[in-house]
Amino acid sequence: MMLRITMQYTQVTSFVIEGELVGPWVKELEACWESVMAAEPTRAMLVNLAAVTFIDYEGRQLLTRMRRLGVRLVSAGLLMNAIVDEIEAEAQREK
Repeated sequence: MMLRITMQYTQVTSFVIEGELVGPWVKELEACWESVMAAEPTRAMLVNLAAVTFIDYEGRQLLTRMRRLGVRLVSAGLLMNAIVDEIEAEAQREK
């Protein structure tokens, strides 16, 4: 089980995620996100999930929280698109 997080800084801070967003890797993404939020709270951010193969419950919870706080989610493929659609709906309900 591996996860790679690549951060790209342009006009938007992008977190490019590859692999499975599960277990300890959820905390790793959360730490990366929180460090950017602390340094630049108004910066636009997005999470690219195109290369993610699986997201567990904690990963979904983190992505939902990130989405509620304005982070854009980008996905590809039927499974990830469906998960992102559910997260978008959940984030809208909770606002």
